[in-house]
Amino acid sequence: MDTKQLAYFVAVAKYRNFSRAAEEFYISQPAISHQIKMLERELDTELFVRNTKKVTLTDDGSIFLEDAKQILKTFEQAKQKLAQAHCQPSVLRICHLASATHFFLSDVVNRFHMEYPGVKIRLIRQDAYEITESAFHREADIYFSMLTDMKQHSSLNVKKIQSDSFCLVTRKDHPALQEPVLDFRKLAREPFLVFFPSHARYLNKCITQLCNEIGFHPQVTEQFDLYENLLQAVEAGTGISILPYRSRNYIHTDNLAFTLLHGDHDSLDLGIAWEREITNPAVPLFLELFRNYMDEHPDLF
Repeated sequence: MDTKQLAYFVAVAKYRNFSRAAEEFYISQPAISHQIKMLERELDTELFVRNTKKVTLTDDGSIFLEDAKQILKTFEQAKQKLAQAHCQPSVLRICHLASATHFFLSDVVNRFHMEYPGVKIRLIRQDAYEITESAFHREADIYFSMLTDMKQHSSLNVKKIQSDSFCLVTRKDHPALQEPVLDFRKLAREPFLVFFPSHARYLNKCITQLCNEIGFHPQVTEQFDLYENLLQAVEAGTGISILPYRSRNYIHTDNLAFTLLHGDHDSLDLGIAWEREITNPAVPLFLELFRNYMDEHPDLF
């Protein structure tokens, strides 16, 4: 017994005619009759009552018809699952900076999930240094990180998606905010909070350069691994910091002030990166969806 024989049997039962069933499969009437005979022999029963006027199902044929339809349906579903597995891998791995992607990534991933439910998204939160290492070892399919870091990898396609400026982060009741102009000589005596160099190498470099340009020589008193921990420390009044301006929306609090630093300071660029040699078919699907999302939300990018 094979699926062709089952399909022939269901077609004859549908048309009650061997010739019409044969036409559906572009084979001869004797050929389809032969296949039905082989099926009956294997089942050791007659499936049809044949005479010169019409073809009707036997009692056994009526019972077997429902099972044959179910077998064919299950087989077709199995084929579709295999086809989907071949054209879409089960997992799409995305390494990302939590703070920089906080404004859009969850929405993008939700859209992708709705459009391609067969692909599982694995979000991997990492700092910039860890993403650089992951890209070196090709441990993910998509990377959202600092543009400069991603450009170090010749194996990656890199596209700039967002620019950010820097701001001074303090409590809202900080005395410096009462002055018409920030006095960095006074701020230089404040405890200054930064990230561990190993966790935010490029960001720390940019902040150091900015401080040199504005003549601000901060006293670094504490280092952090996560954005939320640093912002919580500022909110607690243990120090001040300089961070990307978009970080103002990273946590919800009424106690922090984010004062934009105007001038010709270098911007902080976020990029999306993926392997030049794409082996995961879900990558171009994600890139196309993300491009459309950027077009729809120019305010975020």
